Amino acid sequence: MGRGWETALVAVSVAVIAAALAALAGQGLAASLFGGGWVWPPGTRADLVRALGGLLRGRPGVSLAITDAAKLPGTAAVYICVALAEIITATLVTAAGVTWSRYRRPRDARRGMATRAEALRVLGTIELRRAQPIIRPDLERQP
Repeated sequence: MGRGWETALVAVSVAVIAAALAALAGQGLAASLFGGGWVWPPGTRADLVRALGGLLRGRPGVSLAITDAAKLPGTAAVYICVALAEIITATLVTAAGVTWSRYRRPRDARRGMATRAEALRVLGTIELRRAQPIIRPDLERQP
């Protein structure tokens, strides 16, 4: 990837977007499990932002159609489902980040170096013998 700040910016952006969508999914889950059926704010970005603002201010159902807002259960059930969705999302985002980090930066003792078989396959025996003083200077014979 590019510069370090770009990676951090992408990671933070993904985490914020995932948290926002998880809150809305938690509201929909609460309506599906304890209310009158699944709800989701209309498709415009402004409606999504208003719905998130309503959840943050303690007023679930903001930006929903009147019929959808009537499907919502009590506030406690909504926030329990929102918290559950946030926990699941945080776990998944963390697991994805750890997996990606281990892929990019192996934590084994070799730090991503080739195995003996890989080095032999790529370089061949002759090149390995020529490079032996560089690869393992501790094994070079002293005069």
